[in-house]
Order: sequence, then structure tokens, then C-alpha cells
Amino acid sequence: MAEADGNCNSIIHAANLGKNVNEKKGKRPHDDIDGINNDDDDGGSALMTKQNHNNDNKRRRKKKKKNINHIKKHVKRKKNWIESCSESIHRIPTAAIAPLTCVVTRVELEEKPLLPGLVLKEIRSDSESLDLAPVDNDSNADNGGEKVDSPKMSKNVSGKSNSTSPWKLLTSKKGDDGEDKKFFVPVQKHSSAIGPTKWQQNRKKNNQEYQYLHLPDGDNGDGVKNPYPKEAVPDKFWAQRKRLFSRYDEGIDIGGENDSEMWYSVTPESIANHIAQRMVKMISQSRMNGGNIDTASDDSNNIVLMDLFCGCGGNSIAFARMNSREDNSSQSVKVVAVDNNLPRLKMAAKNAAVYGVDRCSIVFVHANAIEVLNCYRHGYKTKDEENNENYISSVKHGQLQTCSGYKVGGVELLPDVLDGMFLSPPWGGLSYDDAGQYNPMESIIIKSNIIQGHDTLKQQVEGKFMNINGGELLGLAANAVLDDTNSIGLLAYFLPRNTNGVILGQIAVSSGVNGRFEMEQNVVNGKVKTITAYFCRYLHQP
Repeated sequence: MAEADGNCNSIIHAANLGKNVNEKKGKRPHDDIDGINNDDDDGGSALMTKQNHNNDNKRRRKKKKKNINHIKKHVKRKKNWIESCSESIHRIPTAAIAPLTCVVTRVELEEKPLLPGLVLKEIRSDSESLDLAPVDNDSNADNGGEKVDSPKMSKNVSGKSNSTSPWKLLTSKKGDDGEDKKFFVPVQKHSSAIGPTKWQQNRKKNNQEYQYLHLPDGDNGDGVKNPYPKEAVPDKFWAQRKRLFSRYDEGIDIGGENDSEMWYSVTPESIANHIAQRMVKMISQSRMNGGNIDTASDDSNNIVLMDLFCGCGGNSIAFARMNSREDNSSQSVKVVAVDNNLPRLKMAAKNAAVYGVDRCSIVFVHANAIEVLNCYRHGYKTKDEENNENYISSVKHGQLQTCSGYKVGGVELLPDVLDGMFLSPPWGGLSYDDAGQYNPMESIIIKSNIIQGHDTLKQQVEGKFMNINGGELLGLAANAVLDDTNSIGLLAYFLPRNTNGVILGQIAVSSGVNGRFEMEQNVVNGKVKTITAYFCRYLHQP
């Protein structure tokens, strides 16, 4: 027995000695998995060690793959508010007031691809190729709120209150009980805005994903390269010139390198045509509602529309071309194109001639946008003596002139009545899409030398101007074209695709708009390009 104990102690001592040697060498006892330096190993421990290493490799590969998928998940295109918002119409907090509802709609437009197409790959799974599931990202919705049938929500109208106080963003309003309540802008989705787009559905059905080849030097497949300096007109702008104007090769002028801003300011022709059709249709249907003419104009055969930021004429031309439509041809559309840049107005007149717009269908007004807005109230042009009491204009206008056969002049060309107004102000440069959620109050700044209640001449001498933000602009426009009875006028606000509807609703409420307003996604070939907000009586019913 003592001999056996001695043998055991010898074995343990040898094992410990080997362990100490391996530790001194910085090795584990089973590092030599091939049996080297393990002459006494029978091979079983080496096989087990090799299996452990294989398992470790599998775990490392799995973890690495998981990290890659995690990275891919985060590099997916971030959805805009209008794509990811959820309905909150039935979650209005009891302690809040909801004077205005945001109705989200979608229109899908198709364009012929400007670039050569390439089948990139076949879609492996829905999760890798298409992110079709709606994301519940409405941070303004109160999950704890209960359904409230507010009488203010049942009206399908929008209007401007008769308020002359300075514009400011409001956060609360007195309710029926006389107590101040916070604003809540409910979101309601139209059936057209629910689910994936038809473009996405067709792509999923064909089980293929397409990518367009970007050719060098702005070539969109027709072999014509960008003739302008790339720092003035980038290749991507030149490549989409026929998307802006389909008749570009017939003499269209977008400004070239002398006015590069126009290249990213023109509304694509397909979207401009759709907006024109919608605005004319809204006014026509509003007039036919109950046999009443719900417009400031006494002539039901004329529809007067104003494009307050004309630029080189993309939207103005689309409005005027409605006169050549086949339906409702008895109603003629009169367009008032306004811009404070005379060379741009001349470009717009030249482009209108390319499209064959009738000379009597459009006039071009060289004036400041704020000055023009102060000329109207509830769709009617105010009297001169009333204007002089409200503001003093320091803008000097030239004499009436003719450009490409169209009248170009000052405020003397403004009509007496307006049925609708289209707002497409500068969005604040090319970085608007990088700002997350777009806020018109922060990004849109309009300079004006019209200062109410101040000595304008003194301000002019000192070189000072009044800055109008996007919220104040909406308030002035609503006061100019919408009426107090919530039945007259139409206002369309053209905004970036990343505009937050709740913020826009708060701005609209602060501008005196009530009832409902519509935020329409302008989707071209499956992608949301822009948003058009409509404020009027006739809207899509959710």
C-alpha cells in the first residue's frame, strides 16, 4: 500500500513538474495539439483539444458574422418621418387639444429611367433587400391617451383666422373650458400611404434588384457630357436635366454656371405636372360642392394661381399647361409667376415659350414675395391706401417689358383675386437632407425690405432687412389666400421629403389654420422625392 502511494506521489509530482515547465515557457499543457512534446499522450487529449479549437473558430466566425449583420443593419437608409410615422388619431391625450389633423397620403409617379439599368442581384430575402415593414416612430403619439371624438377633428376644412398679431410659434391654446391646453397634432394615414409602394411590390414580385449605372461626366446614356464646370453644375444635376424639363434639348434655360442654384431648385416635371393637376382639381371640386363657388373669383370659368417663387418656371409652366388638358377645358387657368430675380423671370418666360404656353395664360411679376403677400387678404387684393398703412415698399420696379412674347413687370400686373397659391421657397441649400427632421422655421429664411411698423427708408439706408422664416411665410400666405369661413382658397407648400408633419402642423396652427391639412408623399420610381402640403377645403378622405 505504501508502494502504491509512492507511485501516485511520483506521478503527481511529474505532472506538476510538467505543468510548471509549460507555464514558464508561456504554454498551456495541451498547446501542442499534434502530440509534439507529449510523448506520453495517447492521442485522445490532442483530438479533444483540436475539437475545442474548431468550436472556438466557429464561435468566432458566428460572432464576426453577427457584427457584420449589425453594421449592415445600421447602414440602411434612414427612413424619413413621413415614411415611418404611425397613426395617432385615436391616441389624443385627454389633457391636450387637437385643432388640426395631419393626413398623410401618397402619390406614385413613374419616370423613364435616365440612366442605363443593370440587374444587380436577385433578392435573397425580404429582410436583406426590402425594408417594407412600417416603423412605429411617432414620438409625438401618446400611447396612454384614449380615443377622443373632438368636434374640431370632424371638419374637413382648413382656413385662416382673422388675426393681425405678430406671428409666433404657439405651444398651447385655450380649450372649451377656458384653460390652456397643449397642442397635439394627430396623424391619420390615407389608404394610399399604407404598405409598400407598387414599385417595391413589383421589384419583390420579379425577385430582382436593379441598380442604375452612373456614367462619367454626367452622361445619362445619350452620350452628351456635362459642358459646365463641375463645381458649378455637378454631373448628377446635368444627368437629370431631362427629368427637370423633358424638352431641355429644345432650348430650355436653367441658368448654366451663372446661376447654379436653379439646377437643384427646379421641381421635376412629373411632380410639377401632378401638383398642377391636383390644385386645379381641388378648386374645381370645391366650386362644384353644393353648387357654390367657393373661391374669391366671381368668374367660375377662370382659375387664378400664383407661383410665389417662380425661379426658371418649372411649376408655373405646369400650371399654365393645364389649359391644354382634355377634361374641364371650359375652365381656363391664369398663372401669376413671381420672383425677385429678373434674369430668372426671363429664363422662365423663355422656357414657357419652348412649351408653347399661351401668352395670355401667364404673367411674370418682378417683386419681393413678402411684398406680394402683403397685397392680398383672404384671396382679394387690398386697396392701395390700405397697403400704404400696412407697409412701405422700397423695391424699385422697372417699366413693363416683353420677354419671349410674355409680359414682365412689377406689382401692377397682380390680379385682383387669387384662387390658389403655390409656395416653393429656397430650402436652405443642398444640406437640407442631412439635417435629420426638416424644420421650415429653422431652414427657410426669406429676406425682405418691407418692415411693418418701422421706418423702412431708415432701414434701407442702414442696409438692414427683415428675415422671414418658413413658419412666418406660411402665416402670411394663409392670410393672403385663405379666408375666415374655412371655405375659400387653396394653399400648397412644397417641402423636402424629411419634413416632420407634426412640426409643420404646429406651425400651421400658429398660422391660424384649423381642421385638416394633407401631407402628400411625391414618390417617383419607388422613392420619396418631395412632400407637398395642401391646405384647403377639399382633401383626400382617410
